[in-house]
Amino acid sequence: MEAKNRKPVKYVELSATITNKIPKGMTLIDNDKLKQLEKDNERIEVLNIHAIFDEYLETSLILHFSKGDEKVKKLMGKISMVNKAGLAYALGIIDETALNDFAQIHDIRGRFAHSSRTNFTDKKVLKFVRQLSTAKDKKVTEKNSFKCFQIAKAKCIKCLNNAVQQEFYRLAAIKSLKEQESKGD
Repeated sequence: MEAKNRKPVKYVELSATITNKIPKGMTLIDNDKLKQLEKDNERIEVLNIHAIFDEYLETSLILHFSKGDEKVKKLMGKISMVNKAGLAYALGIIDETALNDFAQIHDIRGRFAHSSRTNFTDKKVLKFVRQLSTAKDKKVTEKNSFKCFQIAKAKCIKCLNNAVQQEFYRLAAIKSLKEQESKGD
């Protein structure tokens, strides 16, 4: 019976009630903000490619160590993408140019991950993009910085594909040598 006697709450009244309970300094996320986030392809691309690079660097390192056991996998899970790139460089899996590009992409990712306002016109992001190997001797602007990032991304993808492929070849060669040694016994 009580439900029948209640007046329907108008949206305006409900909105005002909710708004009054929001801590000072915070605002509601409006539909325009949500639409902006949905359209934020740059952010999605930066965050996704960073995760992919992390996975491929991890794969190349695990292959290099020739131990696919859980201890190596667990260790790799504790190392950041940029540190995996540093380790891959130290082991000769990637070159110094790739190491630098991975470091810049990691820094770009950090800017995008920690601020919803970051984009490729951000001064710090522009600084990182200008340090990419594909941006050398080019005038990087707010208009072309995302394209420069995408070109560097493609170069890094090729580098990682080659690295993983080389590790497979190296493992196949080791296996072949072991088989030849066991036949010689």
